[in-house]
Amino acid sequence: MIKMVAPFKPVPFMGVLTQGKRRFNSARYTEFKDELGFFALKAMNGREPLQGAIKLSAEFYKRRKGILTGQWGDVDNFLKAVLDSLNGICYLDDGQVVQVSAVKKFGEPRVLIELEELP
Repeated sequence: MIKMVAPFKPVPFMGVLTQGKRRFNSARYTEFKDELGFFALKAMNGREPLQGAIKLSAEFYKRRKGILTGQWGDVDNFLKAVLDSLNGICYLDDGQVVQVSAVKKFGEPRVLIELEELP
């Protein structure tokens, strides 16, 4: 099992932006992916990416209190950001992820992730 805690505010996938023929992600999303990738490399501690089917659990924390629904991004977009960030680091491709659990909570901003290779 691989566990990691990224001590920064989660950022959801926001869609691809276009400028003429050029397509790109927002700077905030790209920065989040880079930071999470760095924490993933540390969590892997030199191990090769997982090869088999994977179960992924994620918890997304934000400081603001209030109603969870609709206040700070869709949970599936937060999950996509995590899946994209871990590609090629924790697993070869996010297509290996066959089971997911994701939840948004309030607390100190962070992202908790657990990966488990299934038999």
